[in-house]
Amino acid sequence: MAVKLNKDIQILVVDEQPLTQNYLRYALETLGYTSFTYAENSAIALTQCRDKSFDLIICSFNLNGKDGYQLYQELKARNLFRHSTGFIFISAETDPSLVHSVLELQPDEFMVKPYAIKDLKARIDRTVQRKNLFRPLYSLMDQKKTDPALKQLDQWLEQGYQPKYNSMLLKIKGEILQQAGRWTEGEQFYSSLVHNENQHWVKLGLARCLIQRERYSEATALLQPLLHKADLKLAALDLLSDIHLRQQMYKKAQTELLQAADMAPRNLMRQQKLMHLSRLTHDYEHQFKAAKDLLRFARFSIYEQPDLYLNLARASIDYALSVDEEEQTTRLSKVANDTLSNMRQLFPDQRKEEQQVVVQARIYYLKDQIEKAKQLLLALDKSPVTQGAEDILDKAKALHEVGLLSSSRELLRQLTQDETKLKNADPVFLTYLKQEQQERESLPMGPREFNNNAVLLYERGQLHQALTAFIQAFNIMPGNVSIALNLLQSLRSTENIDASIQTEELRLQCEVMLSKAKLNEEQQKRWQQLQSQQKIAI
Repeated sequence: MAVKLNKDIQILVVDEQPLTQNYLRYALETLGYTSFTYAENSAIALTQCRDKSFDLIICSFNLNGKDGYQLYQELKARNLFRHSTGFIFISAETDPSLVHSVLELQPDEFMVKPYAIKDLKARIDRTVQRKNLFRPLYSLMDQKKTDPALKQLDQWLEQGYQPKYNSMLLKIKGEILQQAGRWTEGEQFYSSLVHNENQHWVKLGLARCLIQRERYSEATALLQPLLHKADLKLAALDLLSDIHLRQQMYKKAQTELLQAADMAPRNLMRQQKLMHLSRLTHDYEHQFKAAKDLLRFARFSIYEQPDLYLNLARASIDYALSVDEEEQTTRLSKVANDTLSNMRQLFPDQRKEEQQVVVQARIYYLKDQIEKAKQLLLALDKSPVTQGAEDILDKAKALHEVGLLSSSRELLRQLTQDETKLKNADPVFLTYLKQEQQERESLPMGPREFNNNAVLLYERGQLHQALTAFIQAFNIMPGNVSIALNLLQSLRSTENIDASIQTEELRLQCEVMLSKAKLNEEQQKRWQQLQSQQKIAI
């Protein structure tokens, strides 16, 4: 049965191009719609949505400053967006990473410029009809009335109301059960539908419920086949990474998140999780990249804040400390300085003075100006601990790097025992904090100095002590070429190695890393010599 569309609806058009606004006006008037409001940027659109409720928003992705993606995020975060409001994205860009990112937001429609009026009509009609038909349900969802919403859904499904939307209603029911944390009920619901091979969202929903109930092998079996389906791969990767995180298989979880972030890089929660995971696995390059992407895609959004700038500066230093190339170290040091400068300009009222001093001290350490770094830190050492957990951790790192070991360890001890600061901490951060505490306890000096000391032990013929030190240094900085070369040489020079040391695994890790790394002339020569020695030994 055809449903008559309500043409007297309130429409907001968000586009900065006058020509596009005029074309949309002409198209909408041609289609019989009469009530439009225009916004040429996101700031105006936000004001309009605060002042007035809209039935449909047609939004261009390509806006200066806060773009359409960020506008959509903010409308939802500020509860300026009802379930009964239709949202149509329009974009001139078709890059797959952008398309995946936008589709993750689940707008009602996504259109690519240029488009014909008949195509616009089809998208608007479809959206408006759907919103009108199920307005009572959407109203209950807006009010977070879970039980009445589920009752309404079950009633419609039982009555066969609008059968062509049956799959959509089932999907909404599953989503409501998940949002309410009703995992056992959700599992039963999805299990009753899983026989339908055409509804792949059922398998994703069932997998989420199984994960929450710690039935990881069953969830994994459901998700693995979905990796081969283009429209489901992203969600499957996220869920598999969640499983491996819970199982403390951090490198597998990181690999899956890297793939997901490559597909849809604008998801800030994913980038943040990837940043935390990368530093836990000592992958400082990907920690730096994730911190950089996190800041880049948060720029102009509701989520832009000083801590994102601090985290990028810190990640730049962590990465710089793990590499050997002077040019790269200089570049990363400049990134850290520039990031702090940008933070000061953008957030003049939130300068975070002590955090900046700590970062500056680490930059001095990076440049081998250790005494200068130490003096900066000594001036802060007795100040009260009022910062967040990340700030305290960075300060502990800086103290350790300049040789103030007891102060560093005491700060870490205080942090690990401070329940108020760690109450809502991410589990990955808690694991990383514990790892940092253990590593800083085992290192009597900064990682760079520790490697240099191991070289001295090796040159003095104290091969077993040198090997132990190189292994520790490599565990902390697995991307450092010099340490990998030193460890490989030490493994091949040391006799009667302790049986508990996984020598073959360490050799393979070094060789894989060196085969992929960009080596300078001297490092390339050393690597070739070690490869030749291996062939002779064989």
